[in-house]
Amino acid sequence: MRKGFTSGAAAAAAARAHARFQMGHGPITHVSITLPDKSTMELPVQCHPHGAMVIKDAGDDPDVTHGAAFWAQVALCEHDSVIHIVGGEGVGVVTRPGLQVPVGEAAINPVPRAMIEANVRAEIGTDRGATVTIRVPEGRRLAAQTFNPRLGIEGGISIIGTTGIVEPMSLQALVEAIHCEIDVQLAEGHPITLVPGKIGEKHLQAQRPAAQTILVSNAFGEALEYLRHRGVRQLTIAGHPGKLAKLAMGFYNTHSSASPQAQDFVAHVLGLTGTYNTVEEICQAHPEAFDPLATRIAERVEKDWGFARVEVLLFDMPGALLSETIGGCTPFIRPT
Repeated sequence: MRKGFTSGAAAAAAARAHARFQMGHGPITHVSITLPDKSTMELPVQCHPHGAMVIKDAGDDPDVTHGAAFWAQVALCEHDSVIHIVGGEGVGVVTRPGLQVPVGEAAINPVPRAMIEANVRAEIGTDRGATVTIRVPEGRRLAAQTFNPRLGIEGGISIIGTTGIVEPMSLQALVEAIHCEIDVQLAEGHPITLVPGKIGEKHLQAQRPAAQTILVSNAFGEALEYLRHRGVRQLTIAGHPGKLAKLAMGFYNTHSSASPQAQDFVAHVLGLTGTYNTVEEICQAHPEAFDPLATRIAERVEKDWGFARVEVLLFDMPGALLSETIGGCTPFIRPT
């Protein structure tokens, strides 16, 4: 599958192209940028007196910013040797603590900032400075399709990426977003609550309106590993038993391609006989029976990941609370 380049690489290429233009070079249709690992990448650009533009190409990855225009304007300064990087139209502003960028600053992460600065510096030298303004005209609209509203990044997208290269169909972007959500929740002092998706989040918040949740999709393993790394000892997991039962089975990637269906396991744990096509069928037939499953989930997560206390809430599809259980077993660290 075809690789692409990150928003940070797009911004760096646009900035380098306009810096070169401002230094009196042109016409400019392509620019070679230096990536964080010191390799290079050549990207097409459109360069104008008021700025340079790169069209983001995410390759075969389903990136919401694929095809978006990333603009950079470089204003040279002969009396200041510092390169200032600021966000313009469509670049979000950080409003909550815990992210890599301080509150009040443009959501341009440290690695893209360093990449922009290094590539601009390569064009203008060390004796002068510049102000680099990054714009993404479609950024505000695109941000609604990202995790940014949950993270407290307002007004646009984030300029992100750690390598400059987008690996197609990877979990990298999702895992990075989960890590950011965890960092924000910890910085604000919220209890950690993991949910697989919007349905679990909606049902939990109907029970606990003030609950702050972290969407992990199927990436429970990556989320739990990061929580352990951050020293978290207690957490809550909420959702449908068809998904969360897979944790009790030892599957921390709960996607159907990586884990089996759970209805037979659930029936066995609940002591039921007969054949069930889905876990939801069990939910509707035996809504009172789910405490043993919730306990099994909590205790398995505690044992496998070393948490001191895991609370589990199970909901059926309409939103009825089936079980609210705390594990509380003696933890040990899962072998690696």
